[in-house]
Amino acid sequence: MSPRPLKRKPPEKPVDNRKAIRNIITLLKDHNLRLILTVICAVISTAFTIIAPLLIGQATTLIYNGINDMIRHTGTIDFNTLTHLLAIVAVLYVISAVFTYLQSILLVKVTTKISYDLRERLIDKVLHLPMEKVEENKRGDILSRVTNDVDSLQNGITQSFIQLITAVITLIGVFIMMLSINLWMTLATVILIPIAFILIRFMTNYSQKYFLKQLEFKGSLNGQIEETFTGHDIIRAFNQEEISMERFESDNENWFTHEWKSQFYSSLNGPLMNFISNFTYVVVAVLGAVFVLQKVIAVGDILAFFQYTQSFTRPIQQITRVMNQIQTAMAASERIFEFLEYDDEQNPSTRQITELAEGITFDNVSFSYTPNEKIIKNLSFNVKKGDKIAIVGETGAGKTTIVKLLMRFYDINSGSIKIDGIDIEEYDKNSLRSLIGMVLQDSWLFSDTISNNIRYGNLDAGDDEIVDAATKVYADNFIRRLSDGYESELNEDTDNVSHGQKQLLTIARTILSKKEILILDEATSSVDTRTEKLIQKAMDKLMEGKTSFIIAHRLSTIRNADNIIVIEDGEIIEQGTHEELLALKGYYYNTLNSQLRENNA
Repeated sequence: MSPRPLKRKPPEKPVDNRKAIRNIITLLKDHNLRLILTVICAVISTAFTIIAPLLIGQATTLIYNGINDMIRHTGTIDFNTLTHLLAIVAVLYVISAVFTYLQSILLVKVTTKISYDLRERLIDKVLHLPMEKVEENKRGDILSRVTNDVDSLQNGITQSFIQLITAVITLIGVFIMMLSINLWMTLATVILIPIAFILIRFMTNYSQKYFLKQLEFKGSLNGQIEETFTGHDIIRAFNQEEISMERFESDNENWFTHEWKSQFYSSLNGPLMNFISNFTYVVVAVLGAVFVLQKVIAVGDILAFFQYTQSFTRPIQQITRVMNQIQTAMAASERIFEFLEYDDEQNPSTRQITELAEGITFDNVSFSYTPNEKIIKNLSFNVKKGDKIAIVGETGAGKTTIVKLLMRFYDINSGSIKIDGIDIEEYDKNSLRSLIGMVLQDSWLFSDTISNNIRYGNLDAGDDEIVDAATKVYADNFIRRLSDGYESELNEDTDNVSHGQKQLLTIARTILSKKEILILDEATSSVDTRTEKLIQKAMDKLMEGKTSFIIAHRLSTIRNADNIIVIEDGEIIEQGTHEELLALKGYYYNTLNSQLRENNA
C-alpha cells in the first residue's frame, strides 16, 4: 500500500447549528406523545424538588426559634409541626425520584427508537445510492456514520434532553421561589446569569468546529483500520508496516488534536461557571446577613435561599457540562443528514423486461467518469442472443466499464445501448438487472453457510437444486469433504476455503439464479492453471444457452468466443473470432503469443 499524496488541509468550518437543531427536532417530532409525557414527569419531579427547600427552611426557622424560646424559657420546639414538615419533605423527594425514573425510561425508549430508525435509513440510503456516490465515500467513513455518529446522537439526546428540560423548569421554579423570599437577593443572583450565557455561547461557537473535525477523522481512521485488517497479508508481504503505521499515526494524531481541543475549550465552561457560582454565594451571604440583622428575613430563609441559589446555578453548570455532548450530537447529526440528503439512484422508467429475445446493441457509446476525460469512446458492436462475447485489453482500457454501463450502474454520455431494439434507459433498472448474473474476479461471499451462499442466487431454491448447481460446477466433491458439508460456515473473511473453491461457489450461485445474460469479469485471473481449467469447465456449464460477456486476462480461455473485442483507451482496435484475430497479427496475436511463451518458460 503506497502512501497517500499530501493534500491541502481543508478549512475548518463550524457546524450549522440551526440546521443541526432542525434535524434533531425533525427526529423528535415522531415521538410527540412520549416526549410530552417525559416533560410532564420532568415538571412534576422538578417542582417537588423545588418546593422541598422552602419546607426545610421553615423547619430550620422552627428549630432556631424553638431553641431561642428554650434559652429564654418562653417555649420549646414544636416537634409535631417539625415532624409534619420533614415527613412532607421526605414524600416530595420520593415522588420526585419516581418521576425522574419515569422520564428517563420514556426518553431512553425515544432515543433508542430514533437510533433504530436512523440506522435503517442509513443502510437503505447505501442500498439506493448511485454507484458514483458509493465509490466516492470510504467504507470506513460510512460505517462510522452508521455506528459512531448514530451512537453520539443518541447519547447526546439522552443526556442533554432531560438535563436541558430539567434545567429550564428548575430555573423558572427556583426564580419564583427566590422572589418569594427576597427581591434584592434574587436580583443579585440573576444578574450574573447573562454573563454565564455569554461565556457559554462564546466557548460553544469556538469549539464546535473541532467536534465536527474529530468525527471526520474518526471516520477516516475507521477506514484505515479496515484496510489494515483486510490487506494485512499485503502489508506484511511488501514490508509496508512502517508506512501503514505512519498513515495511521497521522490521522490518529489529527483525531487526538481535534478531540483534545474540543474537550479543552468546552471544558472551560465548568470552571467559569464554578467561579460565578461561588461569587454568587458570597454576595448572597453578605446580603442575607445584612437582612437578618435588619430582621427583614428569617435565618431559615437564608438557608432556603442558599439551596435555591445552588439549585439556580446547578442547571447552568449542567448545561455547560453537557455542551460537549450536545456539540458532538449536533456534529453527528450534520454528518448523518448530509449522507441521508444524497439523492437516490434515479429510476424513472417503469417498463419491465423479462427475457432477451434478439440481442444487445452498443451504438456509438461514449462515457466519462469525470468531464473531459472519456473512458469509452464511440463504442459500437452487436451481440446476438446466445453469443459469447469476450472483451480483452490492458488494465484501465475500459473493459469493466462496458458491463457497468450495460447494467446501468452509470448512464452513458452519448450514443445508446439497446436490448431487443429498445434503449435500456426505457427499462426499469431493477427489471434490467434481474436479467443479468455476474461472476467477478473477487468472489464475494457471506459469513454464512455454503448452502445459504449458493441459495443467494435464488432464495426460493430447495436443497436439491443447490446440490444440483454445485454438482454442475464441480464443487459438490470439495463441499462434502468439509466437516459439515453444505452447512459448513464460511468465516468472516471466507478464507477457510481456497480462492478457487470460492469462485466455484459463486458460479454455482449464478447457475441457480438462471439469468439470461452473464458477465464474467476475469473470473479465472487469480487461480492456478489446474483450478483455472476446473473453473473454465464450470463456466462453460454456466454459459450454455446464455448470452455472455467475458472479460478475460488469459486469452487462452476465450478461444471459443463468438466474438472477441479488443479495447484500447476505450476504443475498439480489433474485433472478430479467435482465428480472424490471429490472421490480423495485431494486438491479440502478439499478446496471445506472449502469454504462451510465459507459460512455457
